Amino acid sequence: MNATRRPSNRLPALLFTCGDPAGIGPELAVAAALSSRVRRACVPILVGELAVFRRAGWKPGLAPLVDTRLGLTPPAKGRSSAVGGKLSFASFRLAVRLAARGVAAGVVSAPISKKSWAMAGLPYPDHTEYLRELCPRADAQMILGAPSQGLWCVLATRHIPTAKVAKLLSVDSIVSSAVTLRRALILIGRKNPTLGLCAFNPHAGEDGLLGPEEARILAPAAKRAGLQGPIAADTAWRWHTEGKLDGLVCLYHDQALIPLKTAAGLGIVNWTAGLPFIRTSPGHGTGFDIAGKRKADPSATIEAALLAASLAA
Repeated sequence: MNATRRPSNRLPALLFTCGDPAGIGPELAVAAALSSRVRRACVPILVGELAVFRRAGWKPGLAPLVDTRLGLTPPAKGRSSAVGGKLSFASFRLAVRLAARGVAAGVVSAPISKKSWAMAGLPYPDHTEYLRELCPRADAQMILGAPSQGLWCVLATRHIPTAKVAKLLSVDSIVSSAVTLRRALILIGRKNPTLGLCAFNPHAGEDGLLGPEEARILAPAAKRAGLQGPIAADTAWRWHTEGKLDGLVCLYHDQALIPLKTAAGLGIVNWTAGLPFIRTSPGHGTGFDIAGKRKADPSATIEAALLAASLAA
């Protein structure tokens, strides 16, 4: 069954995970599921440990809930833990498996603590790497965007130490990222999107004076993928915000997140494109410092849900 096919008069079902139970994920999932904007766009279903969502304010009748039934007591708010890792992974694993079977159109995942996953002994550094193992034939890529402002980028590397980025860059990985971003932008209505490739070194390497990566890796990748660049990253982002580029291929985490969050604040979403089902999430972290204090803003989770619903339309 194709998860995105449904009768035209029915709203798509979306599965909302709990994220790390010690963070703001559970309360954001509940808030988004109760949002009138979300309910007009989809049928929200919570997936995770019943005790986690009860603590976050869920009650019978608010929204359907699929219980992971681990029987674990939710950990204290505000810090990573092995129990938190087990609960958040169980929620995500069940949700994506249900989506992969066509039970729902997609998954809106709440933020996890990568440290909690490591403490739980899980071999995956993040959501994307688990999805790559679950769907080995798919080219799962991490796309970040601010839908309200038309800003979109893809990460050629993801959650790795910055010191290791240069060694992990390759022509093939950059081309693969660009192909996925171009297809994703076409899906949301951009015809023949023009993409730019952010340079790795300051001033795009200054003809090799500031580094060899532009000439050795980036220029060949740009030529093969039909990208503009490599462009000095600060210039590339200025061109994107001015509408001269429809999207950017970024080379590492902060090259994407710092400009995006500066431009759009909490309106950032994470979209794993290239999967056989839809997966989005808010583009922020666990918010351990404000968990349970009623300070968490559900805007990004709502935006992630609305993007997922639009992709399922």
